[in-house]
Amino acid sequence: MPDSGWDDSLLPREREVLALMADGWSNTGIADQLYVSLSAVEKHVTAVFAKLGLPASAAGNRRVLAVLHYLAATGRTGERAGERRP
Repeated sequence: MPDSGWDDSLLPREREVLALMADGWSNTGIADQLYVSLSAVEKHVTAVFAKLGLPASAAGNRRVLAVLHYLAATGRTGERAGERRP
């Protein structure tokens, strides 16, 4: 993922988790892909939300908003969700 103002604080693993979220993977699916525990993924997702300034709110879905940030920053469009990159 290219470095841009909004994601400079994300660690490499957090960027990887965010990329998998953008591919449509659930937390369980991400854990399986990365061979880590579900709780580890949940911690990474929570860190992504915090670093992107996405507080818990009834008005918006933080996961969707995080993915929209990722897509805008990377210019990714038109890819099929759930496809794992090589």
